[in-house]
Amino acid sequence: MGESVPAHDRASPTTDRGPFELCLLGGFSLRDAAGQPVELPTRKCELLLAYLAMPAGRLHGRDKLAALFWSDRDEEQARGSLRKALSSLRAALGPQALGGDRDAVTLDPAALAVDADRLASLASNPAGIDEGAAPVWRYGEFLESRPSASAEFSDWLTFERTRCRNLAQTVLEGMALRLADAGDLSQAQSVGQRLLAIDNLREESHRLLMRLYARAGERSRALAQFRGCRELLKRELGVEPSQETVRLSRQIASDAASAGDAAIRPPDGPVSPMGQEAAPAPSWPTERPRGLSIAVLPFAGKNDGEQDFLANGISQDIITELSRQRDFLVIAPQSTVGYGGGAGEAGIAARDLDVRYILAGSVRRGGDQLRVAVQLIDASGDRCVWAERYDRPAQDVFDLQDEVVRRIIANIDAEVRAAERESAARKRPENLDAWELFHRGMWHAYRFTRDDHQLAQGHFERALELEPGFSLPYAVLAYVCLSAVTWHFTADVGQTLGAGIAQAEKALALDAGDAFSHVVLGRLLTFVGDRPRAAHHLSMAIDLSPSFAQAYFGMAQLHFWSGRPREALHHIGQAVRLNPRDPLGSMFMTLQSFCHYWLDDFAAAEAAARRATALNARETWSRLGLAAALVALDRAEEARTVIAEARRMDQGLTVASFDAVVGQVPDDLRQRVYSALRQAGLG
Repeated sequence: MGESVPAHDRASPTTDRGPFELCLLGGFSLRDAAGQPVELPTRKCELLLAYLAMPAGRLHGRDKLAALFWSDRDEEQARGSLRKALSSLRAALGPQALGGDRDAVTLDPAALAVDADRLASLASNPAGIDEGAAPVWRYGEFLESRPSASAEFSDWLTFERTRCRNLAQTVLEGMALRLADAGDLSQAQSVGQRLLAIDNLREESHRLLMRLYARAGERSRALAQFRGCRELLKRELGVEPSQETVRLSRQIASDAASAGDAAIRPPDGPVSPMGQEAAPAPSWPTERPRGLSIAVLPFAGKNDGEQDFLANGISQDIITELSRQRDFLVIAPQSTVGYGGGAGEAGIAARDLDVRYILAGSVRRGGDQLRVAVQLIDASGDRCVWAERYDRPAQDVFDLQDEVVRRIIANIDAEVRAAERESAARKRPENLDAWELFHRGMWHAYRFTRDDHQLAQGHFERALELEPGFSLPYAVLAYVCLSAVTWHFTADVGQTLGAGIAQAEKALALDAGDAFSHVVLGRLLTFVGDRPRAAHHLSMAIDLSPSFAQAYFGMAQLHFWSGRPREALHHIGQAVRLNPRDPLGSMFMTLQSFCHYWLDDFAAAEAAARRATALNARETWSRLGLAAALVALDRAEEARTVIAEARRMDQGLTVASFDAVVGQVPDDLRQRVYSALRQAGLG
């Protein structure tokens, strides 16, 4: 081990030295480009860096960070501690590593190479496992032995630990199967044992080892693995193995009997209270792709009449609003009333109600303040995928209730769909059904690159081959057309927009109540200048799903295209409030920048464009908005640097290619922007 280099004694990193290496699996370590350990002055600095790095590039409010790490101090002291910690990080990583403004902070993704990111990359790209699996063999618990800074930080830490554990399991499982297919069953079994050591309660890991033992002819060992699994689950969780595990054990025993091994007998499986074998879990109807199954447990009050009434009202409103989402299967409140509020009963409720997601929450009122805390739990991985607390003045409690419900619905929708996309992206393609192909396609579509859009299109088309009556793949094929135009992936803008409109209309012919299809069609119609129809479909989307952030963004685009930047700003504000982590978040900020530019508020235009760039470092639209604002602020040299960056990302970017997309925007604004971009060097 080399001697640690204090942060203040090191030079700033340069491009030829490469990024720092941050290891978060198994603890915390930071090394410079030469491999030398770098010490940060406090444990809070380490936790702050880990938080900003997962993932890097996300914008974080300073007030939120101060509360997250220094909740035991008053507001001014917490802000001061945050400033000091950020200063230490800049000293360690270089002044360019942290960006942001007075209100927010972001970490440049190019400043660090993070082992957890490499693990995620391996999980989504099985082809790279053989040559890059070091993070798996070094795997330890995420930020192991690091104490939590606050209750909110603990929620985040729990989620990241579970997420990284799942990623490591995905990689090891893929590695074991590769080795088995290559005939190296002994090494495959070693990998399977490593997989089981990560979480010995994971039935999938037990089943993999059972198959590997049976494949090697070691059926007795495979059935011993089953018996060990059954005893462990009974002792630790008080449950029997799943039907899938029992069926596998019986198949192995049957194969042994066929091979003449009379010493092996079928193991007993779980039975129902009536003494018969437990029935298999209900399957999704074959005529329709499965949806997002969720149960909302009764929110916990404080055994106080008023608070219990409010808690019940919020949980009932959430169920009502979730039921408006066409692809959500929402359990009726009569079925959840017997479960206590809180995350502790999530696993039991999920098994009993046969759902994947559980929403649990609580309501507390103290003086003039009301706190609503919610957790979204993915029961398939026993992990919290989202947790939030809402602290509001309680003067008008019913307006507050409406606001909190809208925020919760928007976050549930975003987080559940993100979890579905991540789950589908980790699976092997041959194991995907129409629903998973749809979400895998969305995972690629939201990466906004030419190659990913081609992959997304292939997944959506395959989903339609499996389920011709599934409306959403048509809607997202229309969205691929919209994205191809937005990101300059097509040479024929008019033809691509027309094809997208046709696909969106097919989606609505199959399901006229799908908000996403209305949004996509409304945005496409905005681009071609059919504003009355665009307004109709975007209004329909908001009526169908009042918490859908992208519907408000579509309405903002329509107002902007119609020459009403103030109304556009109002709708952007609604979109950001509903879902600040939306995949289109950078586009929210970019449109906000152009609205401010139109209203001659060039400083605000610059700030919004910089926030957009921080949210998505690869996109060009925010740089066009930033360049226009800088020219208006008499900073043309900076604007030329920004345009040069944009041209490096998209060599075909010109004023003409820009005009092909925004040709329906009022002429006076377009000519102002074009003049500014030409001054900034855009040909």
